[in-house]
Amino acid sequence: MKKYIIVLFLLLLTPLFVRGYHVFIWNYDTLDVFYDTQIGDSVDCAYWIEQTLGQNEHTYVTGIYLPADLSPYDVVFVTLGFFRC
Repeated sequence: MKKYIIVLFLLLLTPLFVRGYHVFIWNYDTLDVFYDTQIGDSVDCAYWIEQTLGQNEHTYVTGIYLPADLSPYDVVFVTLGFFRC
């Protein structure tokens, strides 16, 4: 079952990697930061999405509020944070 979910996920994201898209990243909760050992600093939930999009030459805008009009964007990522114990 997991194999099918991964394949479906990759098929849905394939258009994102085929051409440059303009992306909006909604970083809902700015208090959700965690220490990332790979870079040796604290990052928020949108950090690696931004890095990946930038390296693949996609343009993106990150905001803490969801715009009323999303029509200028081809893709919208919503980061809802993670469970804090």
